[in-house]
Amino acid sequence: MEWSDEQNVKSIFTFDDVCYQYTKERKALHNVTFAIGKNRKTAIVGSNGAGKSTLVLHLNGLILPGSGTVSYKGTPITKQNREQMTDHVGMVFQDPDDQIMALSVFEDVSFSLVQKQLGRPEVEERTWSALERLHIADLAHRSPHELSFGQKKLVAIAGVLAAQTEAIVFDEPMAFLDPSEKREIKILMEELVAQGRTVVITTHDMQLIADWADDCMVMKEGQCLGIMTPRQLFANRQLILDARLDLPPLVELVASLWNEVEDGEMASDMPIRLQDVYQWIQRNDTKQKKEGREYQ
Repeated sequence: MEWSDEQNVKSIFTFDDVCYQYTKERKALHNVTFAIGKNRKTAIVGSNGAGKSTLVLHLNGLILPGSGTVSYKGTPITKQNREQMTDHVGMVFQDPDDQIMALSVFEDVSFSLVQKQLGRPEVEERTWSALERLHIADLAHRSPHELSFGQKKLVAIAGVLAAQTEAIVFDEPMAFLDPSEKREIKILMEELVAQGRTVVITTHDMQLIADWADDCMVMKEGQCLGIMTPRQLFANRQLILDARLDLPPLVELVASLWNEVEDGEMASDMPIRLQDVYQWIQRNDTKQKKEGREYQ
């Protein structure tokens, strides 16, 4: 599948006709074919049961396809190399209780590093660095089970951050976080891409897609409906309806104003991000004031 805008983007993950089913009665993925660009911010979207979580579990070999091929940097992920994928792809689960296993926060964040038999100085440096980056160093010697859900989620993210993988996958990264924690995770995801990493998320937060994502992959009932930019997604009202998604409130508002101000429907240059909306309003306010003066 070709990229909609960036034809020179190299793929880090490719799915080629991938099918997967949990049971004969429960099919999760149907003939899924698409690519995820390297060093991109990719959001996988769809309603509940669309297959998002099943799909991302294929990215580091936790699940292998029933048929078809999932490749990482051109190499198929197989039974023989799936264990090595944790060195390349970090996974943050939606529920941190599925991920946290140690008796202290420090032990949990450092767990994967110890398993790799890294030297103690490197283990400690990476662990403290991740804890400090997420502002939870003061929790290092606490039991994870004493923490709030949001704090547990930050601990799970710190463990993946300490592993320093090239790609990081977040399954619903903003779930159960308070507003300040959400802002912090969004900044972190921006930083990771700026460092050359690839970040993939699943989310129901359509405004997060508008503000953050480079690419959106749309899922419905285990099938890929396409991969595109957020602006292209929001301009396609039929696709939004087909995938049982909603426009973000900000985009819905701008779309209603756009028809009046710009005399056109959801044009490709319609602003969808908060800063772009501010600039558009300011430009039109200046234009209207100028036209008013000229009329007078």
